[in-house]
Amino acid sequence: MYLNQNDKKTVGRRLLKFFLPMIMVTLFLSGCASGGEKKPKSMPAPDPNVSPIPSPLPTITAAPASEKTETDTEDTETSVDDQEASDPKEADKTYVVVLDPGHGGNWFGAMYDGKNEKDLTLSVANYVRDYLYDNYTGIEVYLTRETDIALDGDLKIELEKRAIVAEEKNADYFVSIHFNASEEHLLHGATVYASMRDDVTERSKGIAASILKELVALGLKDNDVKTRMSQDYFAEDGSRLDYYAVIRHSAIRHIPGVIVEHCFMDNEIDKEFMNTDEKLHALAEADARGIANYLGLASKN
Repeated sequence: MYLNQNDKKTVGRRLLKFFLPMIMVTLFLSGCASGGEKKPKSMPAPDPNVSPIPSPLPTITAAPASEKTETDTEDTETSVDDQEASDPKEADKTYVVVLDPGHGGNWFGAMYDGKNEKDLTLSVANYVRDYLYDNYTGIEVYLTRETDIALDGDLKIELEKRAIVAEEKNADYFVSIHFNASEEHLLHGATVYASMRDDVTERSKGIAASILKELVALGLKDNDVKTRMSQDYFAEDGSRLDYYAVIRHSAIRHIPGVIVEHCFMDNEIDKEFMNTDEKLHALAEADARGIANYLGLASKN
């Protein structure tokens, strides 16, 4: 049938009036079915090149001030959470450990009951070296002093020279041997001080915990692995450095250092762990086993 232009417009308007309500109803029902919510955007896939956020570091709790100091400054001392980390033994790796018999010469250290700390530390350090060489492979051991001498007449220079010896020997670890004492004569037990400097603290705390574990196994009271913060010495970035000079100077040279305070010379309980040469041998063997266990040294037996 032929329709003119006016007829086409009339038909179009009628069709629009007929279908428009149906279209509106369809759109309304569709919106109700979807709840009117927008489709959430999908999360991007994780980037394999980005490392996950690490877990928080263990909390360090405050501890009482130390009984014996190496300088006259005040400080902040903290106990360290248990350290289980180890230094995996590398293939064909020979570790260099420098043992530091504390004091010497005119630096007597603690003195009590006719004994001088400087003599006890030298004996124990020699026993540690002998035990390591007799029972393990993959280790070289050096002492900062082998006789009753001081490395310098100035105490500050003396303490740094001990770390310099470790640096000259290309030491992997620095272990300073000491005994303790207190004014009240009531304190007892073993303490090991570790470095808090970032690049060495994990290894320092690790070997400290390993040595302390062996000393406690002898029956000594566990006084924790501790760090001690200086109020006078600062790094270039303004952060505080270690309080104890031998640890601080070792850490500056990127060598993990520890101070082993075996027991209290002036306490009746602890005297039972050091009043014979055989018992000093036992302390030294505990040190050596702690070092060997942490480094994963192979036994000769």
